[in-house]
Amino acid sequence: MSFSTHTFSAKDGEKIFYYRWKVASPKGIVQIAHGVGEHAGRYKRIAEILQKQNYDVYANDHRIHGNSIKSKEYLGVYEGENYFEDAVNDMYDLTKIIQQEYPKEKIILFGHSMGSLLSRQYITEYGENIKALILSGTGSYIKSLGSIGLVGANMVKLFKGRKRSSNTLKSVFFSEFNKKFKPNRTQVDWISRDEKEVDLFAEDPLRIEDFSISMFIDILKGSKKINDLETFKATPKHIPIYIFSGDKDPVGEMGKGVQKVASQYIKAGINDLTLKLYEGGRHEMLNEINKKEVEQDFLNWLNSHIQSKEYS
Repeated sequence: MSFSTHTFSAKDGEKIFYYRWKVASPKGIVQIAHGVGEHAGRYKRIAEILQKQNYDVYANDHRIHGNSIKSKEYLGVYEGENYFEDAVNDMYDLTKIIQQEYPKEKIILFGHSMGSLLSRQYITEYGENIKALILSGTGSYIKSLGSIGLVGANMVKLFKGRKRSSNTLKSVFFSEFNKKFKPNRTQVDWISRDEKEVDLFAEDPLRIEDFSISMFIDILKGSKKINDLETFKATPKHIPIYIFSGDKDPVGEMGKGVQKVASQYIKAGINDLTLKLYEGGRHEMLNEINKKEVEQDFLNWLNSHIQSKEYS
């Protein structure tokens, strides 16, 4: 299946790179928001599956990720004021590009991990543009890691500044996630039980582990904000939400954090919410050993909602 690549300029002049998997007469448009440290090119398989199902797919590399950089030296280097806000605004810019091409089509927002956090904030600001929301590898605010991370990041910032990276902060998060699966074969065992997928990610030249301290701070603050009750209440009630995750995903606190998110959406009045937890699954369910099952569940939910009268 074919795709094309494009760029647009954000409000602050940053170049944002995106992929497009096009079909002749789409029954819907899927906009993908990828996770931290990865890039939109890793979603090629699910994008092609959606393309075969007659969906147009758009997926941008978030700023300082993938090909949304000046050069490789800028991978992970953030020079702005609020990464979370900038990334959400970039997603909205991509939505506007989609709407120019398809002013009447239905847009489904799909976010994974950090992309799920950004997507949850996005719909509180720009929910009128979105007909359905799909969240993968999301989670609640992890108080232990989040509080330690914010204190540590702010301390490091005093000595290093906002733009520098920190091995200590990297260890606090990614190493902490990997500890759940000792003995470790790689540094990223926590993403999947599929060793082939783990190795592909570990060897990806565009994978990032070192980020500007400011980005850590902004993501932690953003995570805390979107898990406040007021943010859940600000979510448009008409948007159907599908949440899927592994019950051994450390980002989702081994299922507990994911269940908490679903519960908060229901309490906030979301009318149509589906939660799917996969036994034994880790962080990237679309790259797990049972990915075929996960993909089919994804498609079943999406197709059923696209075709429903309530969705139209």
